[in-house]
Amino acid sequence: MPEVIAVFIPIIFFIVFGLVITLAIYFKSREKQMMIEKGLSTEQMFELLHSRDKERKNGYYLLKGGIITVFLVAFGIIGNIVDRIFFFGYKYWEDGTKYWDNEPVYSVWFTFLGLGIGAIVAHFVARKVELKENAQK
Repeated sequence: MPEVIAVFIPIIFFIVFGLVITLAIYFKSREKQMMIEKGLSTEQMFELLHSRDKERKNGYYLLKGGIITVFLVAFGIIGNIVDRIFFFGYKYWEDGTKYWDNEPVYSVWFTFLGLGIGAIVAHFVARKVELKENAQK
């Protein structure tokens, strides 16, 4: 039974992905069709569509993504170092037998911590850059 589920996971993924793209294209064309039915001219439609894009657009996605990635990787490495220094090594069962314990404990938590801190820092840095850019205009 798990083999059957494993086969359907990529199939369902591609169906959903295709459906989302198809619906996005359909609703975009439907929006333009409704504008034509209302009698808007080409210039008015162009102005309306591009004014909404400018309102929604935030041009600092790469800056934010870069900052988040740096924090994510840095905190992941720090968590891995903490794990290797303090938690990896030989441990003993209650009966005295020795075993190698290499289960990551803090790597995952430090990585999530880096993600959160990176998102907060990225937000404030992007906001500061945006305010500086708006002040120059």
